[in-house]
Amino acid sequence: MDSKINKYSKELIIINSIFMLFWLTISIFPFIWTFWGSFKVRADFFSRSDWWYAISAFNTLIETGEKFTTNAYHEAWFEGEFWKASKNTIIVTVFVVSISLFLGTLGAYALSRSTEKYAFWILMAALIFRAMPHITLVSGYLFPFFELQIWGILPTTIVVLVAINQPFTLWLLYSFFKTVPKELDRKSTRLNSSHVRTS
Repeated sequence: MDSKINKYSKELIIINSIFMLFWLTISIFPFIWTFWGSFKVRADFFSRSDWWYAISAFNTLIETGEKFTTNAYHEAWFEGEFWKASKNTIIVTVFVVSISLFLGTLGAYALSRSTEKYAFWILMAALIFRAMPHITLVSGYLFPFFELQIWGILPTTIVVLVAINQPFTLWLLYSFFKTVPKELDRKSTRLNSSHVRTS
């Protein structure tokens, strides 16, 4: 009986491995193909006459003299001004994460230590807002932002993204603070109060 189970489990492992490898190849192929094409000229990658040009680099050889080129990256970064979008992305990311963590930490800690029933309902409201499509939340900001003429600038983007991500941050940090024993709070309070008395 055991040998039969082991035989089937080995066969199942082999079949599963083949399927996973096949599925991974299908899933990752578009990314590899796009990355490969980024080192070719447009005439090769978007060729309608022969898709093999993207592999053989027919036009890339004619235009640059080499099979691979980084012209696409140079054009995107400098001529397409991708560096501006990268700079804006970094600014927005740093501010959104900082503000979300600051507010989320305060709120989640307070809710995790609260014994009142409203803490549960606040978390449920946050979950409902998280489940809503983002466009429903953003649409509430549209009218005031257009009226104040502040739509499309970095601070506005930061405010909207913080509002969208705050429910998730609240739930994530709430779960973390729930795992921290309340005895640590009591001990730290005692230590702080005894420190205040001695000083």
